[in-house]
Amino acid sequence: MGFWDPMSCHFHKWEIPPPGLSSWTRLRLGWADPGRVRVVKPAERTELLLGPLADASSDVLAVKIPLSASTYYLIENRQPVGFDRYLPGHGVLVMYADDMIAECRRGQAPVKLVAADPALPRLEGAAFDVPQKTTFVDEKNRLRITLLEKGAGGYRIRVEPLAR
Repeated sequence: MGFWDPMSCHFHKWEIPPPGLSSWTRLRLGWADPGRVRVVKPAERTELLLGPLADASSDVLAVKIPLSASTYYLIENRQPVGFDRYLPGHGVLVMYADDMIAECRRGQAPVKLVAADPALPRLEGAAFDVPQKTTFVDEKNRLRITLLEKGAGGYRIRVEPLAR
């Protein structure tokens, strides 16, 4: 998760506070309202408005896409507001989680951030955003996540299966 979650890496810059917790950490600690996490099956085509994670008034704070009994994608919208005002960037984060992995050891981690721009170091290019870097595709699991537009209330996103 790098600098996107203080449980992974505390400071993006030494002179400023760390960011707020990711949706994955909040869910794992029981600090997130499960009713505001939208579960979307990978075979369904769904559009929704994903509000900023740090905005308590958002109807949908995260999207969970189950892939197996223990693995899933978790999607969140991180914006520089509240505890997130010192993020290394802003936009939509896509995380791959495996609940069978308890902690980071031997190159494995219970959650990994998918980088929208893997060329940038330290996951600084992790966020997807409009108008560039709007689409994440997982060929293996036949899944596409697309950012359709960004508005005052968040990002309108589409989750859909890939055509066969």
